[in-house]
This record gives sequence, C-alpha cells and structure tokens, in this order.
Amino acid sequence: MEWGPQKTTVDLSMIKRAYLVQMTYDVSDEEKMQAERALVFFNHALKLLQLATDHLDIMKTPFKNNPDMDPKEVMSARAAIRRFRDKSVENFNLFKKAAFQCVKLMQDFSNDTQTLKLMKTFISTVNELEDKVNKFVDLFTDLEDKSFASSVVSAIELVQSECEDISEIIEDRIKDHIQQNILATNWVDTVGDELEMKIEPKTPLILDLFNQRQDQLNDTIKDRSALGN
Repeated sequence: MEWGPQKTTVDLSMIKRAYLVQMTYDVSDEEKMQAERALVFFNHALKLLQLATDHLDIMKTPFKNNPDMDPKEVMSARAAIRRFRDKSVENFNLFKKAAFQCVKLMQDFSNDTQTLKLMKTFISTVNELEDKVNKFVDLFTDLEDKSFASSVVSAIELVQSECEDISEIIEDRIKDHIQQNILATNWVDTVGDELEMKIEPKTPLILDLFNQRQDQLNDTIKDRSALGN
C-alpha cells in the first residue's frame, strides 16, 4: 500500500501529539511546583497591570471630556497632576517587578522552544509598554502646552492598549501553555477541583489505544499460527 501525502500528514500529526503527551508526563514534581508558582505570579502581575491601567482613567476621563482645557487651569492643578504622574510611574514599576519575577520563574523551562518563544514575546511587550509610559511621562515637562490635555489622552490610550496586549498574552497564551503543556490540566481537572472530586489517574489515552492495537495484532498472529498448525 502506497502512502499518499494526506496519510503522511495525519500520521506525523499523531506522532507529534504522542510526543507532546509523553513530554507532559516527563515533567518532574519540582518543575510542576515551579510552574504553579509562576501561575501565581502571572496572576499577581495581571492584577497590578489592571490597577495601573485603571488609575490612568482618573486623568484620561476629565481631559478627554475637555481636550481644549486652558493651560492656566492645568497649571493651577499642577501639584495634583504631578502626583498623578508619580503614582502612575509607581504602579507600572510594581508591575515590572512582578513581570521580572514571572520571567525568572519560567527560566527553568527555557529549554522548551514554545516557552522560550512566549517569554520573548512577553519581555518584548513589557519593553514596549515601558517606552510608552516614558513618552507619557515626558509630556509633563511642559504643562503649559496648549495640546497638553489631548496629548495626555492619546498617550494614556496607547499605554492602555499595550496593557491589553500584555494581559491577552498572559491570560490566553502563557497561562494556557503552563496549564496545558507543563501542568497538563484541563477543564476536567478544574471542575474536579471546584467540586473537591478527584478522577483516578489512568494510562494516557494514546497508550491505551496503542496497547489495544497491539493486543489485536497479537491475537491475529496467534490465530494465523493456529491455522498454520
């Protein structure tokens, strides 16, 4: 029987899935504990990032409603505005520290290509966020600029957009990768934990299928041997 292109693709895909399953079961208990700690820190980082972006709304809302605010009004509130700037910087510095801890905890899995790719993306987006925050801060050097209000709104929206991208990377890609490929958890495990129920561990399905197939082949060989005798 000849192997067509479609058949070859399917079989290679099955081999890849089997390999991934095996890799999942090779993760040590210590590595799983490290992955669980990483999840805790990523969740903490997400909360800090949300606090930072929510804080920006304090200034964005009134300035967005008054884009042509008189520079004199801005100067009269300069002390409060600068406190807001300083608090914004503090919020993002706290997030950066948490992000650093996340990267540090994921170092143990840096030999994995997918993990390395995800962490490079994460680091890159945090760098981009830092650049946008710095540009936002630079605007406060000239509070008398006639376009200060509108410029601040634009800068804040760029920062918040970057925050959304980072949140998506953490929530939908990094956490999912940790849970599915390192901790090997799925919706069954999640529901079981919520109900305080445990499902007895069994042989991986792919191994069950392989064993069933092997048993069938063995039975066929025995039948043929019996007929030959």
